[in-house]
Amino acid sequence: KGVKSAGKVVWFTALFPYGVLLILLVRGVTLPGAMDGIYFFLTPKWEKLRDVNVWTDAATQIFYSLGPAFGGLITLASYNQRNANCQRDAVIIAIANSATSIFAGLVIFSILGFMALELGVDVSEVVEGGTALAFVAYPTAIAKLPISPLWSFLFFTMLLTLGLDSQFTMVETIITAIYDEFPKLREKKFLVVGGVTTAGFLLGLPLCLQGGYYL
Repeated sequence: KGVKSAGKVVWFTALFPYGVLLILLVRGVTLPGAMDGIYFFLTPKWEKLRDVNVWTDAATQIFYSLGPAFGGLITLASYNQRNANCQRDAVIIAIANSATSIFAGLVIFSILGFMALELGVDVSEVVEGGTALAFVAYPTAIAKLPISPLWSFLFFTMLLTLGLDSQFTMVETIITAIYDEFPKLREKKFLVVGGVTTAGFLLGLPLCLQGGYYL
């Protein structure tokens, strides 16, 4: 039903991951080896600044997490009051985004430190980047925790809500663009929303196949 109903849902989907991360952080720092992981995360390796891959990874991360070029931020901002302080909001979003990354890093590396101790290896040998971190390394570490089904449920529910959160914005951006281009379609909201989500579903199916990662 648009941003009014999505806005209410986002209060849960946006805040729930922070709750889960906080729970996992409290659990993570109490594990043996956690401090080794956090120390590894927070200790800079200045020589890496000469590696162009580090800069491309950083740019990819910040553009992916903020999504400034996709139009989602602009779309949602367009629903603000005319006297809204957009500059203040932009600064808050940028700071909150980076702070969240650091917070999530503390959570992940506290558990990876525990995993490194369990395996008898250095933390650098446990860490894998990209999707492997979320779907291989981290779930493996969680499986070694007491009451692992609970932590697994919380972790993957968090990933699901993060994905839903992103999809709310992406779908809303496309729908808003269609409405702006063809104003008469605002009267056929059900067909527009249904058409966009169905098209997105069909286009997403190939991504679920074995070659989906490359697509």
